[in-house]
Amino acid sequence: MFNTKTNNINTLENNDIPSTQFNINWLQHTNVNNSNELSNQYAHICQQHKQEKKWVLFINPEESSIEQLAKSHGIDVSKILMVNYKSAVKTNTKIDLERVKSVLSKGNCSAVILSNTNFESEEISQLESSACAGKTQCVLLKKRLLH
Repeated sequence: MFNTKTNNINTLENNDIPSTQFNINWLQHTNVNNSNELSNQYAHICQQHKQEKKWVLFINPEESSIEQLAKSHGIDVSKILMVNYKSAVKTNTKIDLERVKSVLSKGNCSAVILSNTNFESEEISQLESSACAGKTQCVLLKKRLLH
């Protein structure tokens, strides 16, 4: 049915491909079901980027999940920045796309985590392009509303 070829990865070499051609996914979408899962995602992202000695920027984080980082996960919060955009509709906060793109493209942060935001597909493409330019991981976290 399927034709499978097995190759020993250690024997595969291609010195003609520069390392910059590797496809790095600079933008990630993640859905979580509750605050505990959200805190675990925050911790996972912080642990991934702690070696880079750069800031991790949280935009509209849930405070209870951030508090759990230090308590439950042993995350050093001294390299974490938090920005909250206030809105009358708490679940649908509009973020200034140009500011986020600027932060991503400058590369001062190792990661930017946007919580519970909605972007159009064109805006997501712009975020991904800016993240790639600045070599900054962009994570869009969405907490599912359980009815």
